[in-house]
Amino acid sequence: MSMNAQTYSSFEVILNAVRREISSNADSPILIGIDGGGGSGKSTLAKKLAEGLGDATLIHLDDFADWTDDSNWQLSTFAERALKPLLAGITSKHQRYDWPTDTLGEWFEIPAIGVAIIEGVNSLRVDLREHWKISIWVDCPRELRLERGVERDGEHMRSKWVDEWIPGEDQYFETDRPRESADYLFDGSVPDESG
Repeated sequence: MSMNAQTYSSFEVILNAVRREISSNADSPILIGIDGGGGSGKSTLAKKLAEGLGDATLIHLDDFADWTDDSNWQLSTFAERALKPLLAGITSKHQRYDWPTDTLGEWFEIPAIGVAIIEGVNSLRVDLREHWKISIWVDCPRELRLERGVERDGEHMRSKWVDEWIPGEDQYFETDRPRESADYLFDGSVPDESG
């Protein structure tokens, strides 16, 4: 269900849509995909949704990063390592990718029951989007995303954002058209809306 509209949905509208999915699909996992550019407010929206639902698993695609080369936008190990077990109803255990050290860090589990909210750049890529009961695109101006990213990661990471990550995102946005495939559009530039 793609809305292809320019109208933003409020947090309450999205939360109620998820609740409707839960009540009509009580016997199967409900997978929610949240995409948008780096620094757009995806994680904030995902966390607020999880809190609003009270019982949801929050999955960050960044935990499944694979930086073995620079073409990282399609190399996330999430689909193979986590999505397949989730769809098969199997709880899976993973090591979280630790960004500051570029190593694998702590272990965590993904239960194959209830609601799973999957957030991250490229969560609405073509090969993943068919699995989501609800898909959300978080809009935010490029300048604000860069400002947030540098504030979060440090000024020393500005060139990584400008020279690698944003151009990589732009390529993904052009190729997979994730915004156009989303069920809901959310304005991540408004602090009160995204939490």
